[in-house]
Amino acid sequence: MSAARPLVVPLLALGVAACSHPVPVAPITPLPREVYAHYLEGKLSAYEGDFDAAADALAAAAAAAPDQPMVAVELARLQMKAKRTAEAVATLARARQRWPGHPQVWLASGDLLAAGDPAEASRAYLRAIQLSPDDERAYLGLAKLQRADAAEATLRILIAHIPASIDGHYRLAVRLAMRGELASSTHELRAVLERDPDHIDARLDLARALRRQGHLEQAIVETRSAFDRSGQAIDIAEELFGLLCEADDRGAAIDLLTLLDDDHSDADALAVIARLDRGLGRIAEARAIAERMAMIDHDAGAIALAEVHIAAGNRAAATAALTAIDPDGKLAADARRLTAVAALAADDPAAAAAVLGASGPGAGARLDLDGALIAAFALVDLGRVDAARAMLAPFGAGADDRDATVLARARLADRAGDAAGALALLEPLIRARPDLVAALNLAGFLLADTRQRLGDAERYLRHARELAPGDPTILDSWGWLLLRRGASRDAVRALDRASRFAPLDPEILVHLAAAWAADGAPRTAARTLDRAAALAPTRRVQRRIAAVRQTLPVPAGQ
Repeated sequence: MSAARPLVVPLLALGVAACSHPVPVAPITPLPREVYAHYLEGKLSAYEGDFDAAADALAAAAAAAPDQPMVAVELARLQMKAKRTAEAVATLARARQRWPGHPQVWLASGDLLAAGDPAEASRAYLRAIQLSPDDERAYLGLAKLQRADAAEATLRILIAHIPASIDGHYRLAVRLAMRGELASSTHELRAVLERDPDHIDARLDLARALRRQGHLEQAIVETRSAFDRSGQAIDIAEELFGLLCEADDRGAAIDLLTLLDDDHSDADALAVIARLDRGLGRIAEARAIAERMAMIDHDAGAIALAEVHIAAGNRAAATAALTAIDPDGKLAADARRLTAVAALAADDPAAAAAVLGASGPGAGARLDLDGALIAAFALVDLGRVDAARAMLAPFGAGADDRDATVLARARLADRAGDAAGALALLEPLIRARPDLVAALNLAGFLLADTRQRLGDAERYLRHARELAPGDPTILDSWGWLLLRRGASRDAVRALDRASRFAPLDPEILVHLAAAWAADGAPRTAARTLDRAAALAPTRRVQRRIAAVRQTLPVPAGQ
């Protein structure tokens, strides 16, 4: 792609930004009936997914109409879809020789050559722009092949010459946002929405840019509009839910979940609603949704019901729900993993290790990464740290799971109390994947918890909050950082909000109690610790409760 950088200069030299005029193309001669028959046969075959037959039919049409450039262009496109790349290249090479003044021939050539010969494709796009400067497609194709600065220049030329180019404004907005120029990106996104109010991606990107600029209320308005215009898409609903949580509007978040919970929701949508209800501590509502899920998909409903019981601390009910899942079904592995999770939550790591078969050589290879990590947690809790690390050894060799494996190993190191080891894994991962929320959150928390490099901790956690607004686990880490910095009142505010949106998480309550204690409210801290203890936490969390309680003054009369 090295030749692509200077190609913006030829683009300017073509006079596109000034007053260029397309080279006139001769009117197309009406096609004979035979050509129409072959052409329509090819299009029908393509519609049915038979691209070999489609290419053969278009080849017959091209042979019957050798003077029709658009038939040749369509033939080349279908040859590409039929994976006849060499034939497609030859078809367009002949077309360029025969019709050097036809812009569609050059545009199709650019599209065809882009993957294998970007320099030649760029030249083809430039020729297409020269021949038809009012067609945005060649500009867009050229910009894809160029380096960032040249691509941005091409997009600016495009929207200067064709102000109505929606894709031009949108792609420029994306590039500006990636560079952190949020105000300029916002301007371009508004230009997109002026021309296409139903451009969902642009509206969501506008909401994200507004949020990152501190305009949370406007971001909620735009996200809600995207949600409504999308037909209440569940993924957009989840994004809106996060913004409402970030705005500390629990009532609106619950109203949204109530709106989503209707008779038309499928099992996947119900699973999301149940998860969000469960996170808010709405156990009865989440249980009812899981039971409805089971009527649509028995095993998926059982998984959701077990997750509700685990959140409520009812191991027996969770295990009962999971034993009803088909042991040979597609969710059998999830059932075993959740059985182990329930055992860990009940302080029974031996049972967790047993249900996952976490013993003997190659035990991890029999599990997926999520299951292997839970098994490793169980082994760490049993004091078998080397065996725990071995559970994750089979993973991470391929690019598809490398990042997830590094994150899993960092989580395991944290579980084993090795904060330095966890950070040694996390920070290179963050440098390679700066938007990996889980890595940002864990690294930020560990730095704050160990009272080191608090500036880096803030940078990680601030970015995590930008990427996942409303996430109570990230808000918990943020509050812990504030406490470590001595801002106890701000820490109380952040941790209190986190606890309202994750009321069943005892660790957040422990952090909140520590903040209340630091802020001079020991009785409130003690009541908060009582709430944490009432959630039947693990021994690990109980030790933290005891540690904070020891810092509180003994009430008078005791």
